[in-house]
Amino acid sequence: MHRARSLRSLRGLTGLQLSPARSGAHCARRRSWSAGLSAAGAGGLRLCAKPGWGPLSAGNTSSRALCSGPERDLSSVSVVGSADPITWVRCRFIILLIKLLFELDLASEEFNSGAKQALVQVSHLMSTGQFHRLKGARLMMEYVETRTKALSRAQKLQLPVLTDDIIFLLPEDVTVVFDQYGRKFCSITMRFWFLTALEGPEDPEATRVFRVAPGEDGRQTTKVATAVYEFRRELTRGASPDWTVITVWHWHWTLAPEAPD
Repeated sequence: MHRARSLRSLRGLTGLQLSPARSGAHCARRRSWSAGLSAAGAGGLRLCAKPGWGPLSAGNTSSRALCSGPERDLSSVSVVGSADPITWVRCRFIILLIKLLFELDLASEEFNSGAKQALVQVSHLMSTGQFHRLKGARLMMEYVETRTKALSRAQKLQLPVLTDDIIFLLPEDVTVVFDQYGRKFCSITMRFWFLTALEGPEDPEATRVFRVAPGEDGRQTTKVATAVYEFRRELTRGASPDWTVITVWHWHWTLAPEAPD
């Protein structure tokens, strides 16, 4: 419920982008992602459920159900449940309509790679306190900074997500809206499942779908957590093809000693 209220309260804000790092050497610009969401090339990354998002269910632990970098061993991760099938069907139908009407493929490798790199970059900046590199609506920036600063130092160190940590992603909501000037906007909300060493209660949204087996010593050193990001892009003819992060939510925020509402 905290996540739902947070997304509703922040929906419609101008957006969140990243300003380029001064060193600037590690980010290569992608054609359809803004400077804030650009990423180093996606070489070697495998896509979840190609050619698009597939339904995930218990027992389906093949490489089509889980995705990660080539160096990540996912043998300890098992699928124990499924994401909401009704939501998946609804989103899949809308995604197909958007591809047909606007020639925009939200199930493409380019979109998935860009979305994952947005999570990687934003989580890193939050962890290191580089809020000055977040560009966008003032309320959105203040919200992210407030939620992150409420974490302990140890919790902040666990915030960064690596590309190899991401094991699954799925759309939770897809919409196309028109404003009073006739401009068209597409918004898509993505949930990411990723591995983390964060201590504390487990994320119920994560454990409903995935389980991580304990180590040989019986200790649970790795868990699965989730994050939710909403992306927006203008579809009006002649508009920039860049995507912007509109809302951000991390399970880690709920573990703050005094988590704000």
